[in-house]
Amino acid sequence: MRELVPELDGLPVGVLHVDLTGHIQALNACLADWLGMDATQARGQAVDQVLSPAGRVMYHTHLVPTVRQRGRLQELTLGIQGRQGSLHVLASAALRGEAQAPWVQLVLSPMRERLRVEAALLRVQRAADSAPQALFEYALEADGRGHLPYASAGLLSLYGVTPLLVHSRDMPWLDHIHPDDRQGVLNARDASAQALDQWRAEFRARAEPEGPWRVHALRAQPQREPERVVWYGMVEDVTQQREVEKAAAAREAAERATRAKTEFLARVSHELRTPLNAIIGFAHLLSEQGSTLDAEQHRRLGIIESSGYQLLSLIDEVLDISRIETGRLQLSALPLLLRPLLEQVVALLEPLSRVRSIDIALDCAESLVVEGDAGRLRQVLINLLSNAVKYNRMAGRIDISVRSDDGANVIVDVRDTGVGMSAEQLDQLFQPFNRVGAEQTRVEGAGLGLVIARGLAEAMGGALDVSSTLGQGTCFNLRLHRAEGAPASVVASQVPTTEAASPSSRDRPWQVLYVEDNTVNALLMEAALAAMPSIALRSATQERPDLLLLDMQLPDTDGIGLLDRLRHEAGLQQVPAVAVSADAMPDAVDRALAQGFTAYWTKPLQLTSLPHRLEALLGGGAA
Repeated sequence: MRELVPELDGLPVGVLHVDLTGHIQALNACLADWLGMDATQARGQAVDQVLSPAGRVMYHTHLVPTVRQRGRLQELTLGIQGRQGSLHVLASAALRGEAQAPWVQLVLSPMRERLRVEAALLRVQRAADSAPQALFEYALEADGRGHLPYASAGLLSLYGVTPLLVHSRDMPWLDHIHPDDRQGVLNARDASAQALDQWRAEFRARAEPEGPWRVHALRAQPQREPERVVWYGMVEDVTQQREVEKAAAAREAAERATRAKTEFLARVSHELRTPLNAIIGFAHLLSEQGSTLDAEQHRRLGIIESSGYQLLSLIDEVLDISRIETGRLQLSALPLLLRPLLEQVVALLEPLSRVRSIDIALDCAESLVVEGDAGRLRQVLINLLSNAVKYNRMAGRIDISVRSDDGANVIVDVRDTGVGMSAEQLDQLFQPFNRVGAEQTRVEGAGLGLVIARGLAEAMGGALDVSSTLGQGTCFNLRLHRAEGAPASVVASQVPTTEAASPSSRDRPWQVLYVEDNTVNALLMEAALAAMPSIALRSATQERPDLLLLDMQLPDTDGIGLLDRLRHEAGLQQVPAVAVSADAMPDAVDRALAQGFTAYWTKPLQLTSLPHRLEALLGGGAA
């Protein structure tokens, strides 16, 4: 038996000596440890005892014949039977010994780490090939030739080009980039090569000659090598991402425009309501207190006040449209008895219909309950019925009927016998400020009522449609959800009143502090309260007030900030405070009430209800 030299016995790889009859002559300690046997005991045994079945076939049919013919063999995979199961090794062999007694020396290296690395690389390769991106190695040679030594399978899906086509030149890839973008990609590459900064490019490309252009993004990191620059990176289709970003940018721009529009309308509303407060207020006071005025002067004051209210109505309508468009309309979905609501609207319009000798017929079941916001539904019905009166012929007729659509909805039909509309007019009917020819008549209006009515109907989950025949009349169809459960009571709007303490029971009038930076509005409040002996305006330096009226827009602060400062004054912590403002936006109202105001009064002030509202507040209520 052949002995191993000590140097071989101590190697960290397996060493095996086998004669040509297939018997083990010697093995080192490392291999013996892998096999789980004593090196001395293994001598003389058949080599097949340590080989796996596949290893035996490879040993006898390939390794031995090759070694006999060529004298050596390198890197052949063999399977051996280790103590922990089958073990793959990388074998290199050489023929040793004299011609009369040759033997084979094998050096065996375990392949566990190599197999692990190869498996990991295979997983990476599969992941790269299945990814929606293309991973690549791009090389720019010293002669200016660009090519892709490596590209994953994603190149095929992105460009319709196989990695083999671009292995030696990059033109098959560049040909699929939009002609207007191609030079920019190359310029970015050259700049990256010069500065060794990241190669970044975004461009249009397509896989098929007639296919749609897609947006691709390329990112690659450069490395300088002898005679060339090499980039490792990826390219991906970012079309959908850019479309999402574009949509998000458009949405953000629309939201900014909406916010700007809302702020503009709030500002315009404020600037218009402030002078309207004086116009309507003083016109009302002169009309009520002007005993020396003759009939014609009273009529002219009435025109001033009426015109002021028309402008106020237009402002409110514009704000309503803004709230509807921005989805900031505040609604309460309650079950409502429909017939009492219809009867209220008919009663409200009865004076106007009587002047024009128009008969109104109502057909609605007593117990019919719909879902909606009482105030807003009343607003829609008033608009529909007032239009039916205004645009009807003299001595005409209006039929209000309610029917079911055999589902979860009811339909309110408002039919008139007016002049009707053409198909072209119907197409333009719900456009803001478009009165479809009515501006040429003496009927007043701004062309906003129906736009608001449809928006309110849709906001309550319903719809508003119209049909018309020129010369015969028009029918509006208001669809509402049928509701279940007990209906909420529907009452006409009333001025809230609370019995206040009698002036005779007090030793002094109620003291009201009104903070207002607009001199005209301050004069108006002073004039309005002058007719109320139980209430007196006071200056800020006089005794403690019983009520605070604070304007919300002041030169050096706002009403909320002023209220906070007044609450820190002795004796003012519990005094009720009312915000008085020309800002009618719901957010402003909610913000003021949340900061401690008892009530929020919007300019122009309703002077007819002012005494009741003040007495309610001073008597401990809210108005």
